[in-house]
Amino acid sequence: MKTAARRGQSGASLMAVLSITTILVIAVGVAAQYTMTITRSVQRANTMEQALAVGDATIETLFTNWRAICRVAPAAPVVSSSLLGVIPLPTASQFPTLPSVTNFAKGGTDYTTSDEYDSTYTISNVKVIAVDATYSALSSADDPPIPAVGLAQTGTANSTSAVYNYIASADVTLPTLGGNVVAKVRRVFSKQQLSPWNWAIFYVDPLEIHPGPKFTVTGWVHTNSSLYTGHDTLWFADKVTYGSSWSIGFMPGDGQHSETPSSPHWLANLPPGRDQEHQPFGLDSAATFDTTDSNPNNDGYRELITVPVAGYPDPLATSRYWNQAGVVVKVDSSNNVTIGQPRPDGTIRTFDSSSTGTDLALYNMFSGAIVTNQTIQDNREGANVRLVTLDVSKILNTAGTGYKTSNFNGVVYIYDSSETSSARRGVRLVNGSKIPSSGLTVASVNPVYVQGDLNTGGSPPSNASPSDPTAPQVVGYTRAPCSILADAVNILSNSWNDANSFAGTSSRIASNTTVNAAIISGIVPTASAGGDGSYSGGAENFPRFLENWSNATLTYYGSMVELYKSAQSIGEWGKANVYSPPKRQWYFDTNFKTKPPPGSLMVYSYVKGRWYVL
Repeated sequence: MKTAARRGQSGASLMAVLSITTILVIAVGVAAQYTMTITRSVQRANTMEQALAVGDATIETLFTNWRAICRVAPAAPVVSSSLLGVIPLPTASQFPTLPSVTNFAKGGTDYTTSDEYDSTYTISNVKVIAVDATYSALSSADDPPIPAVGLAQTGTANSTSAVYNYIASADVTLPTLGGNVVAKVRRVFSKQQLSPWNWAIFYVDPLEIHPGPKFTVTGWVHTNSSLYTGHDTLWFADKVTYGSSWSIGFMPGDGQHSETPSSPHWLANLPPGRDQEHQPFGLDSAATFDTTDSNPNNDGYRELITVPVAGYPDPLATSRYWNQAGVVVKVDSSNNVTIGQPRPDGTIRTFDSSSTGTDLALYNMFSGAIVTNQTIQDNREGANVRLVTLDVSKILNTAGTGYKTSNFNGVVYIYDSSETSSARRGVRLVNGSKIPSSGLTVASVNPVYVQGDLNTGGSPPSNASPSDPTAPQVVGYTRAPCSILADAVNILSNSWNDANSFAGTSSRIASNTTVNAAIISGIVPTASAGGDGSYSGGAENFPRFLENWSNATLTYYGSMVELYKSAQSIGEWGKANVYSPPKRQWYFDTNFKTKPPPGSLMVYSYVKGRWYVL
């Protein structure tokens, strides 16, 4: 009986051991299965992250190539999908950590928003396509994108802002436990077309702003280079950006400022910030510029105001103001005047009294408005300057609301071709208080001297009472879009007298003057370190002065854009007997955002927009 009991106990113990063992085996199996599931999930997640990274890297490569293609086609500011088919596919060597595969990349061929995923390739559906404002496909691969903001265009630049969108795609397939993972990466590329007249101050070169009295800048400020601000009298009332660096101090080489620099003021939570999207400026042809080759038409942005030379490629042909002008006025060494229509080769189709129709109307309009062989002393240049003067009032109709002929586009290119280092030449604008409501643009390779009120309708209230800068024009007159592009721009007050220009500053007493116009002008840069210590004059002296303005106010509404260095007006700032600064009431003209001056001039920015995965 005892033996039987012991046998029963042994059997029970064995069953217990077997049960525990079974439970342990099951537990181990479950744990192993759980561990395998976790491992597989982790590996798939890691592989998906890797696939997304590969897709994002491919998109970056597409962006670089897409931007490069857009930049080298200034004649077609927006490109179609068909032109983007030359973008090279990514290669396995660019992703050395990926498994070795035979079929690495495949480009899309449809150039619509259709999905061209191919599981036999590591990366497929690689393409950039143009889309409309709703990111939908276009009817043809040859159609340019339809702007999401701004006016429609077909191959030529608009005068207003616009945004053109593209969609880049890359479908990435990578092997892992449990089958492949697929990441379908998409990103919106946007080419933003923005007029430089949207900025109060826009510089390509280093921007220095060192005012004496309090100086408030209304509107955006940007430099593609470095920003230097050294005075607490400077106040920024809107965003400020720079492409390189910002220094609360003075530019190396500036020997004019020995004081301890102090910080400017800016809006709360909006200090100057870095922004490289607006580089380079405008037509984005910087890649085509070359001062070392034989082509005289591709030396830099100053080409915008020069006369093209025949027989050479012209990367700025569509935006060169010579080509945009409705009328060209040329003065030669003997003061002979030629009036006509510009040709792309730099010659002029001449108008004269025997012309007919529009040609005769344009000839009559300008021949009576031009006076030659007037001379002033420019003390900054230390030289006499022979002027050709355009009387703006004589190209207007009787009412002063339009031009004498409706067949004028508002852009005049006027210059003296006989300028040399020993024979200084310039262009002067007088009697310009009224301009047509459609606007006026004056461009010249020479320096331009603006004498008296411009685009004010008369003597504006701000001239009689400088304490009211909100009224830069007379009641009943709407200031029109106006711009001046020149080697340099000088402001001569309402009191300017040519004879007094040869005397000292005590004989050149300025009076209150108002100018409502955008300006593109060159500068004489601050000397490099180790140089003569000269200062550019800064943005506060961007328009130049030749009078004693100590008791006068310059009211300025406009936009100041620097794209190049002066080649004719190269006198350094800071000389004695040149000028005393005015009280500056300077304001950005917000009207330019919707109605820029005649002629087309654009900043193109390239932005990587929304990123998503299908």
